[in-house]
Amino acid sequence: MIKTFTHNELIQYVYDELPNDVKTNLECALQTDDDLAEECAELLISKRSLERVSKGPRQSCISNILLYSKTFNMQS
Repeated sequence: MIKTFTHNELIQYVYDELPNDVKTNLECALQTDDDLAEECAELLISKRSLERVSKGPRQSCISNILLYSKTFNMQS
């Protein structure tokens, strides 16, 4: 019987969150199913792209907040 894998299972695979037995079955399926392998590759590329995204406020935002804070403290 051929097991079909869900999009959620592929995402769990990409983030290494699948149980070992399911992971092994998925890896076997990836070797034989080109469409599944392509979808998994797209998810891996997306994950790498997301990891490169800056994770914090821009320095200009921090400066604006600090400037506002200083102005507010002077008025009190």
